[in-house]
Amino acid sequence: MKYKKYLLLSISALSILVVTGCGNGSNDSSSSSTPNKETAVKDVVIKGHNFKGTHKGDGTAKNPNYKYSMYFGKDGNFVQDIISSNGLSGRFTERGTYTIAKNGDVTMKIASVTEERFASDQDLSNGNAPISIFQREGHTLNAAEDHDIKIKNKKTYLLGTVNNVKLYQTDKQTVDYRKHYKSEMSKYNNSYGKFSNHGFTSNGMDTPMNAIAFKGSNFIWRYGYQDENKDSDSAVMAVFEGTYSYDSSNHIMTLDITNQSNAYYGNLMSLGGFEYKKSGSPLAGKTLKLKYHDNTLTLVTGSFKCWNMEDGYPNDASQSQPKYDDYVNSYAVSTFDSQMHKTSENSNSTFGLNSAEDFKQFMIDEGFFGGMEDNWEPIDKNHEGRKYNVTYSNDTEANDPDEVSAIYTLYYVTGPASQVLILGDDGTIYSGNPTGVLRAVDDATDDLIQKAANGN
Repeated sequence: MKYKKYLLLSISALSILVVTGCGNGSNDSSSSSTPNKETAVKDVVIKGHNFKGTHKGDGTAKNPNYKYSMYFGKDGNFVQDIISSNGLSGRFTERGTYTIAKNGDVTMKIASVTEERFASDQDLSNGNAPISIFQREGHTLNAAEDHDIKIKNKKTYLLGTVNNVKLYQTDKQTVDYRKHYKSEMSKYNNSYGKFSNHGFTSNGMDTPMNAIAFKGSNFIWRYGYQDENKDSDSAVMAVFEGTYSYDSSNHIMTLDITNQSNAYYGNLMSLGGFEYKKSGSPLAGKTLKLKYHDNTLTLVTGSFKCWNMEDGYPNDASQSQPKYDDYVNSYAVSTFDSQMHKTSENSNSTFGLNSAEDFKQFMIDEGFFGGMEDNWEPIDKNHEGRKYNVTYSNDTEANDPDEVSAIYTLYYVTGPASQVLILGDDGTIYSGNPTGVLRAVDDATDDLIQKAANGN
């Protein structure tokens, strides 16, 4: 949720929340609390006392229900706590100073405000963690807060000069501002703060296809998995979106899935380029559970398998990847489904390259040849499909190489050293001596996948 959005909402909400602006000009009968017998017959005493009042709205975000609680300290400081529901699940807690005129009217000036938003009215009433919390003070106060607030003294109750909400003296204490802020921040940090703006991804060359990102109470998960004991074309990829909650007592995160893609099967690297061989029904139900331990998320429910996902920067959200907004832009369910396209059963992913000449031009653009591109020639198509032993660039030894088939091959034709450059059927680019073990060219492979993902 962007700050500007919260600011606009805050101005809209708090322009009707603070006592002179809480409500929307409703009449006394819809914005009042019934006084008890003790307070109804006495003049109110402001200093050192608490007050309460209610407003019944029309069930919209602009006019929800409000419950007010206010304390006027003997030291000239006040706290006002406003809880909104039935249209807007939020809480606005304010502190500041006040003065009392000779006629008993009150003038309040806000010093700071804590604004909270909740996933639902039920979460709010149950005391669950807010999905967002902001504190404003000084020059960051918005227009609805940064001005004097006038309250009229009606002898037996206080009355806001705009909204007509009656505030009656009560024995129920208003929250302590600082203690309340500390408590709510602790709830937020334990539930969302450790995840919001963080991303978790699996390690390894293929596993970055499996990553989850968070923002506030929202998540997006681009799920990818390949069982190493199965055929390379049996990998699966899907996208899940929704909201989440976290129980710090047992370290279980519950994902509430509101939208998910179909399941797509094929080669994992090809799936990363939005090419699949077959599709199936969505993988998940309405919820999934993950276990959080040592900066790592592990799937603990679900009928499918998943690599663990780790946050490489648990203490620095600015460095943590992937970012929620980036993933929503690139892999939102509607975007992901629309970009996936089926390949023929006998074809391999070429990531938008239609010939060995295209492959050569791509590697020229990558700067791979260092100006020696004339020494590299495409091998005749009859040689495509040749198998090579390969390993990955981060392997320290190549004693146990994998085997891939070449889709396109470039051959170094000048000089005594025999070299080849291939696009493998696993979607990876390799180079090396054709009689030895080829090594992956990671940067070029990543760029080729991104090129295909962008539709270039």
